[in-house]
Amino acid sequence: MAKPKSGLGRGLDALISGASDVMSAQQPAKISADTLPVVPIESIIPNPRQPRRIFREDDPLLLELRDSIKEHGLIQPIVVTRLDGVDKAQSAQAENDWFGSDTPATHSAANAASTVQYQIIAGERRWRASKLAGLTRVPVVIKDVTPLEMLELALIENIQRSDLNPIEEALAYQALVQEFGLTQESVAKQVGKDRATVTNALRLLQLSPRVREMLVNQVDNFTAGHARALINITREEDQIKAMEQIIALRLNVRQAEELATRIKGAEDVEAAIEKVATTPRRSPELASLESRFREALMVKVDLKRNDKGKGTLVLHFNSQDELDGLYSRLVKPEEE
Repeated sequence: MAKPKSGLGRGLDALISGASDVMSAQQPAKISADTLPVVPIESIIPNPRQPRRIFREDDPLLLELRDSIKEHGLIQPIVVTRLDGVDKAQSAQAENDWFGSDTPATHSAANAASTVQYQIIAGERRWRASKLAGLTRVPVVIKDVTPLEMLELALIENIQRSDLNPIEEALAYQALVQEFGLTQESVAKQVGKDRATVTNALRLLQLSPRVREMLVNQVDNFTAGHARALINITREEDQIKAMEQIIALRLNVRQAEELATRIKGAEDVEAAIEKVATTPRRSPELASLESRFREALMVKVDLKRNDKGKGTLVLHFNSQDELDGLYSRLVKPEEE
């Protein structure tokens, strides 16, 4: 079977004017003050629609970037758009509302409005690391974009860098749908994903707040695959209890799906947990193969194989979107 082509950023210039220029500015290249504008760092403000919600000043990667900037300067520019008029005050207020007291050098909206001139499209981590490194001026690429284009470009950059946790990614897709009226199909095209991927991401927002928090914090042994298995458990307390057992017992995704099926079948939660926990585990090789099928196809997978190598591979889908996603992954590559 032909390998599906990576679609990220596919046709971006047809969708977002100048998008390839913005994204190419993310590639490592030594910056020369003679070729790019250099602006005061305090004249730049974060994008309140930035998909990435968690920035910690003690993040080792952020501190490593800070140290690199101290030694070598800023290697990649920050991509920004100009602000004017009322946008300055609104954006400055958004910075305080969004980031609160955790933001370095947080200032009031009234004072900030007089100094703010630019809003970040891409490169917020570099901006934060530059502030920590003590830089007062930074090189920028200035682009004229709409709010929709800002969200799209920030989302694309974070996906390319795998910077988003599953809930951040889902919230970004939700913003494109709710704030800008895009269909899930349009969102998928904008970010180079197929529709089933976007649909599956959005379904995570149906989870209880506690379960979503675990995905945000990227707790060991609890992935988006584990979480999706819990979506159809209607009682919040059962969802949370199932999640806690998945983490404590280090259940794989298949076991999480079995646990959720038993709970949805009105089986006592404690009894369901005991049955799943005591079910003999299959060989690591078979479990790994099934997991790879599941991750590649984005649906529930049942893989069985006997000692002679014969068996069955069953793919489950819960909606037309998931069936379309399977078709695009398995059939379309052969048609192209």
